[in-house]
Amino acid sequence: MLDVLMTLTPTDFYKSMTTHADHTVWQDVYRPGTQVGDVYLKLTVIDDVLIVSFKEL
Repeated sequence: MLDVLMTLTPTDFYKSMTTHADHTVWQDVYRPGTQVGDVYLKLTVIDDVLIVSFKEL
């Protein structure tokens, strides 16, 4: 997981959007390719904590 995060590039960026629970909290979505296939990756910062969410595409 760390390798995927460290190798993100601007071309992996997909969109920015708000969370469903709180429309004041923004998250960035990336769609990088990995060794096991493409993933949907969300990065959210809440109270100075980075939250990472992965989902296989």
